Amino acid sequence: MQMLPRLIATTLFLLLPIMGIAKSVDAQGQAIIYNGDLVDARYRATQQAIKQAVLESSSRVNVKDELYNGELESNLDIRSSGYVQQARILSEEQNGDFLTVLARVEVTPDSQCSTGPTSYYKKTVGVTGFELQVPQQARLGELSNISRELPKKLADAINQQGYLRALTATNIAIYPDLINAPSSTNNDGSLTNVTRISEQLGVQYIISGVIRDIGEVYLRFPDDKYSASNEDIIEKQRNFVVDMYIYDGFSGALLFEHRYNEVGNWDISDHARIGFGSAKFWTVHYGKVVQQALKESALDTSEELRCQPFIANIFRTEGNRIHISAGSLAGVKQGDKFNVYRRYEVFNQLQSAQTQLNNANISVTIKQVQPNFSVGELVVDSHILNVQQQDVVIAW
Repeated sequence: MQMLPRLIATTLFLLLPIMGIAKSVDAQGQAIIYNGDLVDARYRATQQAIKQAVLESSSRVNVKDELYNGELESNLDIRSSGYVQQARILSEEQNGDFLTVLARVEVTPDSQCSTGPTSYYKKTVGVTGFELQVPQQARLGELSNISRELPKKLADAINQQGYLRALTATNIAIYPDLINAPSSTNNDGSLTNVTRISEQLGVQYIISGVIRDIGEVYLRFPDDKYSASNEDIIEKQRNFVVDMYIYDGFSGALLFEHRYNEVGNWDISDHARIGFGSAKFWTVHYGKVVQQALKESALDTSEELRCQPFIANIFRTEGNRIHISAGSLAGVKQGDKFNVYRRYEVFNQLQSAQTQLNNANISVTIKQVQPNFSVGELVVDSHILNVQQQDVVIAW
């Protein structure tokens, strides 16, 4: 390990007007050092630290960084949720080819997200299976369980962040054509069936993905005893390339897509059958690289969905009372107020059904809260207002 105290004085000025009272947040970011490029690793680790700090301060920004002469200069695209005024690197620590940065970030929260009702509730996401594009690549290390275990570990990482509630449905495969995902077409002409899956799982968002490449980038000779005896001499690198997609479960719209592209050392015998996600797997350098990629994808998911509106289904109406599919586990409390939106189906040029939500200009006040659902009251009978099952409530 190597500490670099000289970086304590390093200050990154972000060119934005000062608005409100800044909140100081210390956050860590980590990145892999490739080809000894410490500057690039510092750049990516600082990005992660800023994202983490903004989430912790209940704000949200989109960070766009550029390198000038080896120094990091940052510019920010604000999404009505927070302003990073200044970030200062306090320290950095290098452990092998992993760089960890500790940064102190000054964040000014914006009322539209940080103090708005949407930030009070945990939105639910359903994580489906991540199919492997080239199944033969799983033979090395016997990683055939990766399609189900990888999304499970992603859901764990999202839950550890604490901003969303992730549920797993890794038995579900979304894409009939992996190569063209996420633009695969189903038999009925729709691009995906995420709206149906979202309704079945009772979640607001769907996360899916495709494992594009986990192949080795070194020559293997499984039947060559001489080659096997010299495994420790060569550097055995292996790819980890995964595309992740986030969908709005009500409309089916693709909200976010990103490719996580890393390379790790398969510093274990080619004949070892360790399986994906085992205790042994996480001790291998390749496993540590995968773990870092999972942390980054979980952080991106939380950052992307944190300021999205909170939506819950109405699953029962009785007089002036309605039952909604969100309770104390989502942060709903007695006395909370939501707006009612009506759900309509519209059809596109291919006659495929699309969901549309229209504001009914009706409010509901929560009177009873259970772990997984709540009961709210309308000002008059639900039948008079034409509030029905499958309508939704929204907090912006």
